[in-house]
Amino acid sequence: MKISVIGCGWLGEPLAVELIAHGHAVKGSTTSPSKIERLCSKNIQAYLGAFNPKFEGDASIFNAEVLVINIPPKARSLGQDFHLTQIQNLIDQLKVNKVDRKIIFVSSTSVYANNNGVVSEENADPNNFLVKAENMLFDFAKSNDSEITVVRFGGLMGYERNPCKYFDGKSGLTNGDTPVNYIHLDDAVAAICSIIEKGLWNKTYNICSPKHPSRSEILTGRCEKYGYVSPVFEIDSEKEDFKMVSVEKFLSDSHFVFKYADPLDFKYLSKGEVYF
Repeated sequence: MKISVIGCGWLGEPLAVELIAHGHAVKGSTTSPSKIERLCSKNIQAYLGAFNPKFEGDASIFNAEVLVINIPPKARSLGQDFHLTQIQNLIDQLKVNKVDRKIIFVSSTSVYANNNGVVSEENADPNNFLVKAENMLFDFAKSNDSEITVVRFGGLMGYERNPCKYFDGKSGLTNGDTPVNYIHLDDAVAAICSIIEKGLWNKTYNICSPKHPSRSEILTGRCEKYGYVSPVFEIDSEKEDFKMVSVEKFLSDSHFVFKYADPLDFKYLSKGEVYF
């Protein structure tokens, strides 16, 4: 199968490598000229391409049987509308390059508000900009003989993305009891591969580890192991709002087996080590 990964970054690059291992021919785009040689060395047909917000690059990247759209939004620095414009320009490219294709759109569990309980796919905030982006792509797919599946990942962790890094030596934290919604990189890659292999199209899936330990459980006793200073949590009688993301729909449809069902078992690198 011919697959294009739009955005060969921290998730997209290992995904492309794994898809090649599954026997697929894979194209991949990057915004960095310095990465072209590395991607090619991994048998990825590499392209320079970016949505700024219009697409700049070789449009043949979009000619594929399966298109994985992995464009992390930069909402804080560029605003939410910038990402929606990127998606509209992507859709315009797909209309020009008319081929029968399947689409996977990488979204996020940030589409859910904190409700101090469990959230599932139907609980997304319709006003969230990522939900708007998802709907734009669903509308395109319906009117252009395409199929799409949206994957809403929890917090992507693993290897050098270590939560200890983000709380290194901090004090006065009051969110120790907050449950986390993490997904290990290895499972994120495997989940996308599973969706493609099993043909799970026209779906929206939450994908994160089924277990949700608290933030203090994640950090306490682990920071020193990886070269970080343990944070100090304070007891707060008014606990911070939270959500626990359900993955029951994905598990039911895919029968997926998580390598890391519990974030307490995630594999990380020590301070200063890098994955790539």
